[in-house]
Amino acid sequence: MENLDKQVCKTKKCSSLSKGLWIGGAIVLTAVLLKKDWREKVISEANGLKKCSVNAYEFVRDNREEIVSQVRVTANEVSEVVRGISEDVKKIGESAAHLKESSEELYKATKESAQEIKELKNKNHE
Repeated sequence: MENLDKQVCKTKKCSSLSKGLWIGGAIVLTAVLLKKDWREKVISEANGLKKCSVNAYEFVRDNREEIVSQVRVTANEVSEVVRGISEDVKKIGESAAHLKESSEELYKATKESAQEIKELKNKNHE
């Protein structure tokens, strides 16, 4: 029951907000229509927007093949770069693995050498 009350409140808030927006929009529209300079500016801006849209459409229509070709070339270049990066990362991984192995071998050899030196010192002191 409580959820239903919340839902009704939300619906009422939503509908009152919606009514407020419609009323506000109507007031703004009336003000724009009544003031000649505002009306002319809105019409002028709308015409400018229409002209820009038409120009953009015509540009895309007239240069469609070139745009598609350029997108393909760019996509291929990006693919090549990604492949190159993948190969570089793979080489870095292999080098890191080799470096780890070499470091482990060096650590073991150093440890063995230290142990042998200790044994030699112990023999000399005896």
